[in-house]
Amino acid sequence: MPTLSAPRALAVLDAAVVWTHDRLQAARTADAGLPTPCAGWDLGDLLVHMEDSLAALAEAALGRVALDALPSTVGRDPAVLVERVVRRACDLRARWQVLPAGGPVEVDVLALDRDTLALVGALEVTVHGWDVAAAVGPAPRPPEDLAARLLPVARHAVPEGERGRRFGPAMVPADSSAAARLLAHVGRDPGWSAGAPPRS
Repeated sequence: MPTLSAPRALAVLDAAVVWTHDRLQAARTADAGLPTPCAGWDLGDLLVHMEDSLAALAEAALGRVALDALPSTVGRDPAVLVERVVRRACDLRARWQVLPAGGPVEVDVLALDRDTLALVGALEVTVHGWDVAAAVGPAPRPPEDLAARLLPVARHAVPEGERGRRFGPAMVPADSSAAARLLAHVGRDPGWSAGAPPRS
């Protein structure tokens, strides 16, 4: 994965959170049972997962994530879930922007580079933001500049050797946009719609 300075890594995370925040708004009045591009997850499941992920990333800003201490969301009302996700995202931005960058983060028993974790967090936030948008209507793809920064992160996080175990083949032409290649690399069909079955 290309090395970025701490301010640049945090800028990518911030851009991911801002873009995803806008994608979440249409989900407030949606049906929690809507299918998503994530196999086996409906919209309610996806929003619960997003809250848990954002809580973990916010804890990571403090230098440690205790996986057994993360919150467990109760209820599936999309309006409530979106509000909780937005609140978590605001907390995440505040913590990562204020606290010093660099240094390891303890995730359970592992120690990970803090700036690398910020980039992987940005990838997760962006991809799930698109998942939410795709579930509730025609989904705009992530901005090309953000996708171009995240594509090397995705290739590092999901090496080609693990694709068969974790995702299906990335079926887009090599000259596709960065956003299409990013979504395809993490097992999404960039043209997915709620009327079609998920690929992964």
